[in-house]
Amino acid sequence: MAAAAFCAATLPAAAEAPRAVLDAVQRLAPTTALEAPLRAAPCAFAAEARHLGALPSNLPWARLHATVLFDGLPGLAPGHRAVVLRPTRELLARAATRQRIAQGGISLHGPALERLAEDAPAPAYLALHVAPSVAVPETCVAPAARQTG
Repeated sequence: MAAAAFCAATLPAAAEAPRAVLDAVQRLAPTTALEAPLRAAPCAFAAEARHLGALPSNLPWARLHATVLFDGLPGLAPGHRAVVLRPTRELLARAATRQRIAQGGISLHGPALERLAEDAPAPAYLALHVAPSVAVPETCVAPAARQTG
């Protein structure tokens, strides 16, 4: 019994996100639409992408509220990158959003970035999983260099 309690006490720490990762995602503004982050997700592998930095964009007009993670996300496959965003309740309530989540490649996460079931009613974060084999668009631009207007 004591051994089981010890194992249960030590396992969650391995699944927790590092403090720097939590700090980065907790600063995210809410995202109201999924389309622009999905289109820009391949930019997670652009030369301009930085771990814990804002997602570069291949949409010059978009102000993406998303953070790129090279690692530190529970459930992220080795070599993959994640684009984490904080969804609004309205975004999560859309049937199209739930259908896209059901297609795969998007995981739901709680406030401590713990992975949730695909049917979790109110995740704190969505993570778009980006494989390294995805072709990086040549037009990815770092957030500070984006043109406005």
